[in-house]
Amino acid sequence: MKNILYKMCAMTFITLMSITLLLAQTTPQMSIEFNKTIHDFGYIDMNSGPRSCSFIFKNISNQPVVIQTVISSCGCTTPEWTKSPVKPGEKGKIDVTFLNDQGPYPFDKSLTVYVTGSSRPIVLRVKGVVTQKPKTLRQQYPVKIGQLGLKRNPVELGQIQYGTISKGAVEVVNLAGNPIKISFTDFSKGFYINAVPDLVPENGKTDLIFSIDTKAANNWGTTIFSASPVINGKKADRPIQIKATILENFADMSKAELDKAPLPIFRRSSFSFGEVNEGSTVKCSFDFRNTGKSDLIIRQIQYSEDGIIAKYKDKIPASGSSKIEIEINTKNMSGEKNFVVTLVTNSPTRPIINLIISGKVTNKNS
Repeated sequence: MKNILYKMCAMTFITLMSITLLLAQTTPQMSIEFNKTIHDFGYIDMNSGPRSCSFIFKNISNQPVVIQTVISSCGCTTPEWTKSPVKPGEKGKIDVTFLNDQGPYPFDKSLTVYVTGSSRPIVLRVKGVVTQKPKTLRQQYPVKIGQLGLKRNPVELGQIQYGTISKGAVEVVNLAGNPIKISFTDFSKGFYINAVPDLVPENGKTDLIFSIDTKAANNWGTTIFSASPVINGKKADRPIQIKATILENFADMSKAELDKAPLPIFRRSSFSFGEVNEGSTVKCSFDFRNTGKSDLIIRQIQYSEDGIIAKYKDKIPASGSSKIEIEINTKNMSGEKNFVVTLVTNSPTRPIINLIISGKVTNKNS
């Protein structure tokens, strides 16, 4: 009897593992896209009552879709959603209410959305900080660009995949003392942003909805996207910026492709040049080998500051060796220095490689 039970458990485990591997190798298919996946309420007075927000979605498939259910991570966050089928190209929404009934604390709640036609659920988040004494708008949005208040600039988007279109939202407040109309100019390549709604009352808030077309941007690694706000016809003194790290899209790679992927192995990843006089040129090199089974491509090299130059081959064959030769001009530098040279590659296990050069630059006149 024990042997039979053991065999049944083993067969069940193998079946589950097979299903898991099959799902892991299947490219996710999504039937809807949201205008944003995170809503930040900011600072909320504990006695101000419930707070609500909406997530708007669009059916991007060729079939009607239905939101099957939305599961909240906490009873303090209640969702309501479009129950009827949403036709291709049409929109629906999920209304979320944070009850604000549990005292002062930071919160970050998730809502898992199950929808027909999508191979995996979509996770939405609402977050903020409940306080006993509410902060002023200027305290909540300390960064001022023209007559707009922001929480931070640039806004950190994190890692995004090359070849995709990434979307997000930035909440801003009108600090002008009168109603304003917002538009934008001077867009970075591959970047678009607009205010929804674009008419904002005094002390009112609005969302700046942005999209990044990574193919059109045609850049790798850390990238700053920007656009200048135009408020009531007047261009602001500085742009709004979105900071993202663009990496190869490894999610669509099969197991066979991953097994054949390139893999750079460096003999060392740091170098100390000791102490040099200001104006000297520091030289060093980093040897490495591509131990993978396909070409290693260095998409881009980025530097922590000006004065650094790197020479390198951008394609290294399987089992091939190469090196990164670096020169640093220390003119107008002084003190302890840590220079970082960042490589952006097509290696799934090492998409970003940081090489560190450190030492002390002495000013002869000091």
